[in-house]
Amino acid sequence: MNLRINQAGSHIIAIAVGIVILGVIGLAGYRVLQHDNPMADSAAKTPSVPASITSKDDLKQTAASLDGSSVDVNNSVDGSSLDENLTDML
Repeated sequence: MNLRINQAGSHIIAIAVGIVILGVIGLAGYRVLQHDNPMADSAAKTPSVPASITSKDDLKQTAASLDGSSVDVNNSVDGSSLDENLTDML
């Protein structure tokens, strides 16, 4: 069997394989970024508030919503691991 590299149409197969490989790499990168993105999870947990505050009731609803969803930052941060990570970076 006599194969030639310059056969008609062979460049289409090479381009198709290249596009598939780029697609797989792009999909993998997208999935990794979405998995590592902490904002993607917190955006779903954001409480609903009125689009604009025009009355006292809107203000009370917004304040109650924000107060109920606040995170206690002082208790959620581990100072020792933060110090270790900062030391490792230096």
